[in-house]
Amino acid sequence: MNDITTRSGVVNITDLVDNQKLGKFFWNIMALCLLVSLGDGYDYTAMAFAAPAVIKDMHIERGAMGWVFGAGIVGIMLGSIVFGYVGDWLGRKRAIVIGCLYFGVLTFLTMFVRSLDGLLWMRFIAGIGIGGAVPNAIALINEYSPRRYRATMVTVMFVGFLLGTGGGGYVAAGLVPSFGWQSVFFIGGVVPFLTGIACIFALPESIRFLASQNRDHAQIVALAPRLQPGLVVDANTKFVLTEEPRPQRFNFRLLFSDDRRIATPLLWILYIANSLALFFLSSWMPVLLEGAGLPPGHAALAGSLFSIGGILGSLAIMRFTDRYGAIAVALLPLLGIPVVGALGMPGIAEVLLLAAVFIAGACTAGAQSGIHSVAGMFYPVSYRANGVGWALSVAKVGSIAGPVIGGMLLSAHLPLPQLFLIAATPLVVAFVSCAFLGWVYLARFAKQEDAALNAPAGSMH
Repeated sequence: MNDITTRSGVVNITDLVDNQKLGKFFWNIMALCLLVSLGDGYDYTAMAFAAPAVIKDMHIERGAMGWVFGAGIVGIMLGSIVFGYVGDWLGRKRAIVIGCLYFGVLTFLTMFVRSLDGLLWMRFIAGIGIGGAVPNAIALINEYSPRRYRATMVTVMFVGFLLGTGGGGYVAAGLVPSFGWQSVFFIGGVVPFLTGIACIFALPESIRFLASQNRDHAQIVALAPRLQPGLVVDANTKFVLTEEPRPQRFNFRLLFSDDRRIATPLLWILYIANSLALFFLSSWMPVLLEGAGLPPGHAALAGSLFSIGGILGSLAIMRFTDRYGAIAVALLPLLGIPVVGALGMPGIAEVLLLAAVFIAGACTAGAQSGIHSVAGMFYPVSYRANGVGWALSVAKVGSIAGPVIGGMLLSAHLPLPQLFLIAATPLVVAFVSCAFLGWVYLARFAKQEDAALNAPAGSMH
């Protein structure tokens, strides 16, 4: 047979994935998950970009739109949890397909809503699907990526989400003047729906998931040679995973079992703290910089620089994350603390201010991508989608609190230097929790993985 297969006809799936040469099969999975992430990111912010035209068309008060935004985020929180269960029950592929078709249809139907209440309920219901697709895409990419590239590949996939969130502004600017706000939701409905259809035919199920659940042996037999061409397997071949305990039905307490009783709280604190800083800054940056004296056009440019910085920061950190884990991610909030604090300095030159905004985006949005890339490493295949889903749901606490706290501080008319110092404070918490999380991974989880990888085949699950 092959060196991955023992004489007894046993194929080690973990070795098969880790030793694969990244070819057409893997990049097909990446391309589809990137499209899922892109559509998800676009729909995440679609209402924000359509809001000015919606307010004018429906004669809605600006403040009332806050309820629509809030309903969408609550739906996303719920969806992250619900689809975590779906992904660990039915599989990553089915959860991704259901999520894409679901939020694609509901986003499309948003075009026909004509009331504030209708918008509120539609965004809440659509949000369930929007929140559910990405956790399962993260799990799928995690489970098909070689260990040496795992964080890099999750980060590359999540760049699609960042491009989607930023791309909505360009779509709105190009289409809304000619076709109305409905055009934003037409694009936001059609793209994920077509992506979901493509996933039905072209996206494979996670081979790790299938092996961990002892499901569909024939499908594993079909998938294994695609990871390593030339591998000979048949109906009698046994497939094993080295790093996995025996599968068990998900229970919430599993998120806090063994070493996860330390890792999960740290991961949740990290997500909340970084999300709070990220969404505080991304929501209020143009307003704050106009208050600092920047012309409106330059303040809007600063918002774009913040997003671009986030994308480049994500790409810059990914290879270091593969090597050093969360320890590498911790460097971003550490750098972000003085940079964000300096944004409020009086008399700072505009070019330096814009450079600082770019770096702040790299540190906050880049860290968010880094957190996504390491989150799945703390949970076994049997409940990885649940672990990531719960973490992303908890992160929405920071996503909601950031803009709200920013609005409260603006209403209090605090001096600009004080506002940015407050915005930098969550990054202190993010750095400390991320550094500890990295230490926990290196001290506990990495050693367990190494021990499992060196275990004899007969002792594997």
